[in-house]
Amino acid sequence: MEYKLMQPPFVMKEYSEMSKNEAKEHFNWFKRQIPSRLEQLGAFSQIHLDYSDRSLIDIWEWYLRNVQIQSKSASELEEEHSETEEWLKSYIYENKLATKSQAFTLDIAIYLGEVVKSNHSGLDWGVVFKPKSYVSVNRPVITGLTKETDMDVIMIVTNKMYLVLDGERNPNALFDIYHTWKEFI
Repeated sequence: MEYKLMQPPFVMKEYSEMSKNEAKEHFNWFKRQIPSRLEQLGAFSQIHLDYSDRSLIDIWEWYLRNVQIQSKSASELEEEHSETEEWLKSYIYENKLATKSQAFTLDIAIYLGEVVKSNHSGLDWGVVFKPKSYVSVNRPVITGLTKETDMDVIMIVTNKMYLVLDGERNPNALFDIYHTWKEFI
């Protein structure tokens, strides 16, 4: 079974460079993709995605078993080093995820968002347009949290993916995130 990638029908920009209208267009498209992304993730992983906190352990264990890590080529590393400020070069990873594993990461982030949203009334997907300096500007986030913050589940799961690249294999990672974030709901 092939795992289909999430491909927008428009040219994708960096979120921080999007206009408000471009961010709205992306967000509306993103929301329409959620059901099919989760259907594919459940079918491919054969994990019952029941929106429980326990299912976050099941899907992350599956991810850890199936994530494919590749070494970056010398030219990829050289390009990254040439485009990176000196003080940030120690944060460049020598490994990367295979394309299919990147798709898993995104879809699992969407699932985390849906679990949070499904278990707490008043939460929904949203997008924040201002200030432009906001780290999650124009990105799909979970909104409606009580402490005037948004939950950027895509960034959160991407950060967990970087820990996997560093060799971390915590099967409770998403479960722990879910319960840590409950204090903001």
